[in-house]
Amino acid sequence: MGIFRYIVPFILVCIGAVLMAKGYQDWQVSRAMVDSSVETEGTIVRNAPYMSTKAGKVSSLMYFPEVRFTTKEGRTVQFTSSVTSRADHYKPGDKVRVYYQADKPKDAFIGSFGHLWSVALIFALSGIMVTAFAAWFFWKARVGWEKEDEN
Repeated sequence: MGIFRYIVPFILVCIGAVLMAKGYQDWQVSRAMVDSSVETEGTIVRNAPYMSTKAGKVSSLMYFPEVRFTTKEGRTVQFTSSVTSRADHYKPGDKVRVYYQADKPKDAFIGSFGHLWSVALIFALSGIMVTAFAAWFFWKARVGWEKEDEN
């Protein structure tokens, strides 16, 4: 039983480290996208509805915001965001921050916190929680087994 008390926390620390590394990687990707893009203001044109399915069954109604913006060169571009939102999150006429590549303005994206950082934050926080649980598990197992060994 002695080695077991170290294996579970070690495995949990490894899982936590992978999750935190994935969060950091996603953060760096988002940061690089923002740093290499041109920032401008766009306007929500409409919310394009989409019925999502799971295993062939209709799951839920989701919306992809459609955004229009003008490039620095004066060209008007309209794109559909690749990230879904609730119908009430964006309303037609709402102003949003938009990032685009000067040579590929159709590949633009909305610059909201959720669009840019939510995935990285979820992975990082999950990794921190798993690692904290591993530390707690190690501490509890060590203290508990030491008390058991004394009896």
